[in-house]
Amino acid sequence: SGEVAWARVAPRPEGAGASPSRASPLSLLLREDLPWLLCAARGEQSLVAPRRGAAQDVLACLRDRGALFHRELVEAVGRLPVEVEEGLWELVARGYVTADGVAALRGLLGAKSRWERRVRRQRVRRGLRRGARGPGAVAEGRWSLLPEPEVGIETESLAEAVAEQLLARWGVVVRDVLARENLALPWRELAWAFRRLEARGSIRGGRFVTGFTGEQFALPAAVEALRATRRRPRNGERVTLAATDPLNLSGILSPGPRIPAHSHHEVLLVDGAIVRGESGDEDTREVGALGVSPP
Repeated sequence: SGEVAWARVAPRPEGAGASPSRASPLSLLLREDLPWLLCAARGEQSLVAPRRGAAQDVLACLRDRGALFHRELVEAVGRLPVEVEEGLWELVARGYVTADGVAALRGLLGAKSRWERRVRRQRVRRGLRRGARGPGAVAEGRWSLLPEPEVGIETESLAEAVAEQLLARWGVVVRDVLARENLALPWRELAWAFRRLEARGSIRGGRFVTGFTGEQFALPAAVEALRATRRRPRNGERVTLAATDPLNLSGILSPGPRIPAHSHHEVLLVDGAIVRGESGDEDTREVGALGVSPP
């Protein structure tokens, strides 16, 4: 219905590959929140524009004509359908474009292998005429440029909006959790925002989780949940996460090595302690667990 959008919100690091992959960081977000979320993630940092090829042609076309379907882009740019699609995905990886449907997002999951197959087919089938819909072309859906980050937002208001989002996401926020976040705002601005929320009585400040230095901030409900967990006896509870899950905080919030965020890796937790498990194989070595401070 258009209420939710998808895009790469954070700028792509310099030197990163142009082709998106299963590890590309894409966000699903409410469309009405897109301008300020872009501001929070990008700040004043500019995107790296393509200098040649299909991506440059597609970007210029979208800037000139606005949102277009894939078939319209092929006709306007004058390139093969496969070239236009590859240009679109490069622009997705750079954080320039989005589509108004999820069919294109599903197609992104197998983009790399699909490209390789298409390159092989193109070498054999040089007769694919321009403008024709090639095999495996993307489903129809209008592609458009992402809006510019909202300007004129006060730093305090932006920091409070981000702080509320972090609290809703994590429950308890320490500086270390920002290792999994892509934010242009420095921690000092967020810390001041947390203190203002604490002064209003909306959140709690204190020492909720052991093993960390610096300030900690939490939602009241999260504090009660931590206390209930601390009083509960251990019963061998097992929780399995995909290593690509954002809750894979091994080596960040817990001691020990990082478990790589690969699709075939898993993270096993037993009574809150991380048991390293890659490729679905369990390893009984305990990596570490977080402690909960006394109430």
